[in-house]
Amino acid sequence: MPTEPTVLDHLHAQQGNAQALSIRSCTVSAPIQPPWAPSYRLVEWTFRHDVESFRRAVPAESTPRQIAEAVMSHVPGRRFCQPGG
Repeated sequence: MPTEPTVLDHLHAQQGNAQALSIRSCTVSAPIQPPWAPSYRLVEWTFRHDVESFRRAVPAESTPRQIAEAVMSHVPGRRFCQPGG
C-alpha cells in the first residue's frame, strides 16, 4: 500500500483533532540518502482553504503512524512554507 493514503488515514483517525481532519493532501518522498547524514523522507501537506503547503523531514524508516504524528507535532522555531501549494 502506498505511504500517502496510509498517513492520511492515520491523520484523519486522530479523534478530536480538527486540524488533522482539515488536511487536504499529504505526500511522502522516496528515501533520500545524502552522503553526510542519515537517510530521510520529505513530507509535504496542505490544509483545506489554505494556499500554503508545509514540509518536514522525517527519518526514512518512519512508519505511516510516526509520519502522521510528526505532521501534527509542533516544531519550535521558524515556520517555512511554500505559498501557492
